[in-house]
Amino acid sequence: MKKILYLALSLVLICLLSSAVGAESLTIMHSEPPLTMDPSNHSASYTMAVLYPMYETLTDFNQDNEVIPLLATAWEASADGKTWTYQIRQGVKFHDGSKLDALAVKKSFSRILNPDNGLSSRSRFASVIAKIETPAEYTVKFILKKPYPAFQHLTSIHSGSIVSPAAIDKGNDFLARNAVGTGPYKFKEWKSGERVVMVKNENYWGKVPEVDQLVFKWSSEKSVRVMALQSGEADIIFPVPPAYAKIIKNTPGLTLMEEASDKTEWLALNTLNKPLQSIKVRQALNYATDRQAIIQSLLFGKGTIANSPMGPVSFGYDPDCPAYPYDPEKAKELLAEAGYADGFTLEIAVQEAEANIAEALQGMWSEIGVKVVIHKMEYGLWADEVFSAPENNKGYSVIASWAASLLDADGFLTPLFHTDSFVPASANLGFYSNPEVDKLLDQAANTVDQSKRKEFYSKAQRIIQHDAAHVSLYYANSLAGLNNKVANVWLLSDMLVLRHPTIQE
Repeated sequence: MKKILYLALSLVLICLLSSAVGAESLTIMHSEPPLTMDPSNHSASYTMAVLYPMYETLTDFNQDNEVIPLLATAWEASADGKTWTYQIRQGVKFHDGSKLDALAVKKSFSRILNPDNGLSSRSRFASVIAKIETPAEYTVKFILKKPYPAFQHLTSIHSGSIVSPAAIDKGNDFLARNAVGTGPYKFKEWKSGERVVMVKNENYWGKVPEVDQLVFKWSSEKSVRVMALQSGEADIIFPVPPAYAKIIKNTPGLTLMEEASDKTEWLALNTLNKPLQSIKVRQALNYATDRQAIIQSLLFGKGTIANSPMGPVSFGYDPDCPAYPYDPEKAKELLAEAGYADGFTLEIAVQEAEANIAEALQGMWSEIGVKVVIHKMEYGLWADEVFSAPENNKGYSVIASWAASLLDADGFLTPLFHTDSFVPASANLGFYSNPEVDKLLDQAANTVDQSKRKEFYSKAQRIIQHDAAHVSLYYANSLAGLNNKVANVWLLSDMLVLRHPTIQE
């Protein structure tokens, strides 16, 4: 039945295909709406993608995941790795006419660091930065609490975007609804539930954009996004549902963009649940998981088995970290050794969009006697439940995904597995704790020698994998659909980059 539906959709919409592309405007359709216009008060990749054309950071990542200059023209670290000096690009104006200089940069970061603002990105920066100095008009010094070799990665992530000082003075409520950065596009309007519109910045410090206007829309309905692209209502859609990838690839006039990403899908095993306090039980669940079957049935092959608790694009990933093979008999043996030969009940909290993953695990684990109870939730309730402190936590294991914008192992392993990262402070959803892992992560984060950092991170990954803190499932490929006339658009980990899109005639 599904094959018939997909074929019918393909045939009908090939006939409808007409280009929405024009020099005046590009329409982009996402699966989720933006949460805010404040770059420092969210962690949602779709919100980042909307804000990316309007805000800029001191440094940036190129398509090879290398750190490159953006609002900073140069930077250097002291020998001890505790002082980082950035030279700020001159002649740059914010969209409201304010000048970019060292004081503006300091004010933007000070806003993030101020606990009274309650910004979600504060912990990431406050754990590293001790103070900020401005020794010259276009020079900023970051004095760190300890050596942090990935600091140039930290100044490249979206939550460190530089915000207009005049806009900061208008308060957090203003910034939640308005974007005032230095990017090639300027904020025009945000109609909640409908669209975000931005127009090209005629006074941009770099090359002025070719496309006059970007319009972001959204739909959670997979078929609606695909139909919008094929009918010409949208010029770009992201993400492309894996089930529809072949349709887009085979539709004349459209391009399927596919890249390996850092997005890692996993199940955090909540150790507040007594059976999950046993390493053997957690290992059993890993052995009882047929990851390749999940990839084929749910992703239509658009992914790879996760062999590590972190993504394959980020620095520090160990490609030789051993994955758990599918071995249900081994799983049964381990459960028996742990005293659960007759199984146990495991409750899983999952967002509606990922419920099919929980259902797949439910079927697989029933074969070893584990009864899975699935709690499907909309995002707000899910977040409230899974980010609860231990005293209020219901003990649900959690299906989630993670893509580290830092592109460094510190952005994966520390928030997910360090003892200091228990929710709600960070994202250790299962309350996993291993002093040896904590030590390795701390050593790696504070070591300047990159080869030693890799060694520390490799050891940490292997211990976490052995401890089965998570059921690491797969690395999902990033998929975007484009009208063939759209160019200079690319995928960075799990985000669509639209800073300088162009149109080919």
